[in-house]
Amino acid sequence: MGLIYELAVQEDLVLGVTDGVNVTNPDGGVLSGTKIGIHTVAVGQLARFKVWNPASIAAAGYESTSIAVPGASVGDFVMASLDTMLTNDMQLTGHVSAADTVRVVLFNPTAGSINLASGTLQVLVFKSRSEA
Repeated sequence: MGLIYELAVQEDLVLGVTDGVNVTNPDGGVLSGTKIGIHTVAVGQLARFKVWNPASIAAAGYESTSIAVPGASVGDFVMASLDTMLTNDMQLTGHVSAADTVRVVLFNPTAGSINLASGTLQVLVFKSRSEA
């Protein structure tokens, strides 16, 4: 199966699982491998958002918040984004901390404090296949 490199990158989550995928390398040649996507380990999606104004975060410090996501279970996969997180230095992670609750942590690994503006926090929960 030959695919154009750009198409494979853009449609990574909808390629499906196959035994072998050949991708045309933009610099020439063909890359071979097995394609998997989040659908291999997760099914269904739950999405929620809220406005969040994290306090100023000291060097090597963090700020966290919780968001209600009905249907989320411990062990589900979580992706999070904050639209005011404009520096590449900050790290944003999320996990289901209890039934129906996602905990999001914003970490500052730098040597100085960072104060982000209020913004929209979005979380996307993928249900674990083990619970589907």
